[in-house]
Amino acid sequence: MMQLPDLDRDADPWTLAGSALTPEAAARAHRAGAAHRADRPVAGQLPAVAVVRRRRGDRAVPRPGARVGRRRPRRPGDGAGLRRGAGALRVALRALGLAEQTALLPGGHPDLLARVAVGGRASPLPEEQWLYQAAPKRRTFRAVMAHGPLSRALSKRLGAMVDGTGAELHVVEDMARKRAIGAAVEAAIAGEPSARAAARAAAGEAGVSFEGPDGAEARGPAIADGAPAFVIVTTAADEPAEWLRAGQALMRVLLRARVDHAWGSFLHLPLTEAAGRKQLASLVGARGHAQALARLGGGADSPPTPRRPLSEVLLSQRPR
Repeated sequence: MMQLPDLDRDADPWTLAGSALTPEAAARAHRAGAAHRADRPVAGQLPAVAVVRRRRGDRAVPRPGARVGRRRPRRPGDGAGLRRGAGALRVALRALGLAEQTALLPGGHPDLLARVAVGGRASPLPEEQWLYQAAPKRRTFRAVMAHGPLSRALSKRLGAMVDGTGAELHVVEDMARKRAIGAAVEAAIAGEPSARAAARAAAGEAGVSFEGPDGAEARGPAIADGAPAFVIVTTAADEPAEWLRAGQALMRVLLRARVDHAWGSFLHLPLTEAAGRKQLASLVGARGHAQALARLGGGADSPPTPRRPLSEVLLSQRPR
């Protein structure tokens, strides 16, 4: 296998020149395909070493895919989509048989979440190929979900998705605990500063809950009633690296759920403060901190969210 570069070593990780990789390290079509399956329309070519960035203040892309960096989150509520995107790109690369090496938060640069190097070949596992095939089908489903218990087999498969990530997955289906989680979500919504809520509404952003049977945003008891299941990802520590790992674990969970025709939507507001992360973890019997919360259930297909062209967010500089 080709020797991959030291991703933490470079003084300026935004500069790709000087990498040990050659353009032949990964086929151009496969690299572009990986970006495409990570929910990113392909425009141009993905270099063998990719540093991917987010424009500051950019709200045009609410759920990023291939982006792996820019803007390190200060708390799990910041840049949540960036963390999920890191997981999507890695899944796509591995499924295409490309060896990848990822460094999280490399070099202490405040605007860089991760750096990915691609080089050589790897044999994808069947599970990775299934996740890859599910990537373009996954949507955030905010409408009313079909109820019904998750099969024991699916719950086991979802749990396997976080193995080796340093995170733990908790699937909650009993109504008593769902109501406790729903109450935490409602308290976070009710406590959101009015200025922040007004800014969200002015920007046309979706609500922080999901659609209830009456078409309005679910509030109060309707939050638990509208969630066939909650999934919570926890970590022992509460640091930026754990937030990233939890985001990647959640992406794998949601992709595996989509393989089995289950859909998800995110509930991030209770996670924006340390006390809320600790409280949610305690509700599922975990000692650590909740880093991701989503509901899971039956849904239906919908058009994909428009994406910014890859050329506008990718530093497409080839290694020399």
